[in-house]
Order: sequence, then structure tokens, then C-alpha cells
Amino acid sequence: MNPGEKDPAHARRDFLKLLGLGAATLAAGPLLRAPAFAASAGAGQHVFGLRSDGKVVVIDTGNDSLAKVIETGGKGGNLGSLTQDGSRLFVANNGPAQRALTVIDTQTLEKVADIETGNRPKHPVVSPDGALVAVNHSQLDGGGFRVVFISTKDLKIVKTVDVPVEKTDAPGDFSMHGSWSPDGKLFAVGSYADNKVALIDGETLAVVALTPVPGNPHYFDWFGREAWVTVEAGEPKEAGSLPLVVVMDTKDAAAPKIIDRLTMDLEGSETADLARVEGHHAILSNDGALVIACNRGSGKALEGVSVDVYSRADRKPKAHLDTGAKGVGHAYCSPDGRYALLTQYNDTKVPVLDLANLKIAAVIDAGKGGHMGHVAFSADGHKAYINNRKADEVVVVDMGTLAIVGRIQTAPAGEGQGMVLNRYYNVFERVVNPNLD
Repeated sequence: MNPGEKDPAHARRDFLKLLGLGAATLAAGPLLRAPAFAASAGAGQHVFGLRSDGKVVVIDTGNDSLAKVIETGGKGGNLGSLTQDGSRLFVANNGPAQRALTVIDTQTLEKVADIETGNRPKHPVVSPDGALVAVNHSQLDGGGFRVVFISTKDLKIVKTVDVPVEKTDAPGDFSMHGSWSPDGKLFAVGSYADNKVALIDGETLAVVALTPVPGNPHYFDWFGREAWVTVEAGEPKEAGSLPLVVVMDTKDAAAPKIIDRLTMDLEGSETADLARVEGHHAILSNDGALVIACNRGSGKALEGVSVDVYSRADRKPKAHLDTGAKGVGHAYCSPDGRYALLTQYNDTKVPVLDLANLKIAAVIDAGKGGHMGHVAFSADGHKAYINNRKADEVVVVDMGTLAIVGRIQTAPAGEGQGMVLNRYYNVFERVVNPNLD
């Protein structure tokens, strides 16, 4: 352990004592699974909008107005995570030279701490049992990129894990997103430079496997101990390169096995230009029946338009859609499981996928701005809040009519409006998060 760190097993036992649970619960395996996931179905009065300019805007969902602007003191804080009870928000400051994770008390709406973790913190994710927040990093500290585990109780670093990297001179980010298995026994994160999936044991907090995949492992979802890994495209890209969703069996965490590879079916406009070929996120529907995969494209153009839907059980394709939105990257599932809002990086449009008939039911069009990448749903599910990055606003959508009913300006200028959230998640496009096993 590094100086100042707590023994991971001891920290988790402290957390259980706080909840009135004993060592028998710890030995039994997954901690607080059902309560933790059930808590994710609720949402408070506030939606938090994370901005790259060092601010978090607080939106009151009662009157759809700005309640407060919180200064983080950091830069590039576009991604964050809430605890299951919604009491704390963790924001990763990912700008150049940034090294801290900011913690906000969501009851007082005040910043309470900065925790130095490493070179450009990327994406914090709270564990299913609520005890830890894991944050990976975009850049290297020494010969690897860090995943730092922090106690959500006392905000102390429990352990710092340095994932080794062979190609330390590779350009760009070294890791992007991580995710916990539903039982909390594993944390997965992609090593971009080496095209490997790192699995970290959720109890010992040590790397137990580094598994090669055919391209950059960008994103993760799970069905039990079955990991669904979005691989951007085979590297290096060449004619015929396609995004992949790699299915990995991690029951034996030390020896994970790739059991399937699903190839996306792209439009001619995408395959005509390799810059338009780059998978982004693939996620499971709320009930675990479907897998929804997006081809965003790469570079400055970000002109991918395709979404493919697969059956999770037999891993067969069910639908291919040209969404008509450029840079489509995320499929945000509504809490009632009826729709997926297909957000993007290079358009003003958000197509709405009806998950029952796998057709586009409507297209929400902000008419200005662009890069509408994230969604938060109101507590009753009747409204959706979508960030419009280039317009520095959050648009409010009536989920009954699928029409824009409000606009909330979050800054006068800057094109910095990032993630919006108000619930716990393990995969941020799916806020209703059952035990998918």
C-alpha cells in the first residue's frame, strides 16, 4: 500500500459496521446488492450538470431552473458519480495537469473535499455495495495508469492500483471508462495503449488479469459475470474494420475467456470513410434482454449514425438502425424501460428508440447548439434533462409527448455543459440497474 492508504478489507468492514452489518455479511459475498440497486430507481429534487469549466450547476426539477452554481476549482470535470443515497457527488477533473477528484455534498450543495489521485482523473464509479468509489486516469503516473479506490464513508484513499502499460509512448488517453460487475467482485477498465482489459479484484483491489482484445476497449456492461466490452474498432483501422462488442466470461477472474464477438453492421456512408467507423458504447436494456450498440465515429467529424440491437440471451442481431443523428454514442434507457434516447456528439437531434418494436418513435431536435450527449430523468420518469454542450444549456423533454418543454441556460458561453445526472449508476446510460444475473 502507498503511504496514507487504508487496508482495503479493513475499510470495507468499517463501512459494514456503520450500516450495522457484521463480518458474516462480508464473508457471504456481494454486499447490499438488492438495496443498493433498488436505491438507483429513485432521484432527488436536483439534477447536477457537470461543466468542463470548473463548475457544477444545480437544476431544481420542481421549477426547472438553476438553483445554484458550485465552483469545483478544477477543469475538465465532465464525468461524475453519485452514491446510492444521493448524498455525495464525485467529479473527476480531467483537464490538462489536473490531479484531483472533487467531492460535493448534495444536501448542502457545497464542495467538501478535493482528493489528489493521479494524472488526469477520468471517470469515478461508486461500487454496488456503496463502500468505494473507483476512479481511473487518462494519463500515466510512471509506467502505468492509476485506478484509485476511495472510501465513500470517510473519503480516504483505500488503495492505489497502477495498471502496467507496455506502450507508454502511445498518443492520447490511456483509459476511458470502468465498471463494476453487479456482484461487486470485479472492476473492469480498458488499457487503450495495449488493447487489453484489466480486471481488478473487488476485495483485494489487485489486478488479477490483463486480457488482450482486438482494439481499444472503451466501455463495459455486465450480465452477472459476463462482461460486454465495446471495442472501438480493430486496430490499426483498415478497409473492412468494424466496431465490435466482445463478450467475456469472467467467472474465473484470473483467466477470463472471450466467448463471442459481435460485429456491428454499418451504413455505406460510414464504411466509405474510416473516420466514421468507431464504436462507442454498448449497454444492456433495463431488463437485460437487449444489447444496444452505437457507432459514433472518430476524429473531429464524429459522423457515425448506426445503432445495432442484439438479443442478450443468444447474442443474435435483432435490428439495425440508421438513426439520422451524427456521432450517435449513447443509448439512455428511460426508467420505465420503454425508450432509449440516442444521444450524440455532433448534432442537435436525439432520436428516440422504442424498445418494444425497435423503431425510431420520434426525434427530439434542439434546433441549435449540438453534442447532446447525456440524459437525466426526473424522479417520476415524466421528464428528461438532456445536455446541449455547444449551446451551454440543458433542454427539458416531456417523456409523454417526447417534445421539448423547457430550456435551462447553464452558462453564457464556453460550450462546456457536460454530463447531467441525479441517480446512482454503474453504467451511466442505465439508471434502473437490476441484478443482471
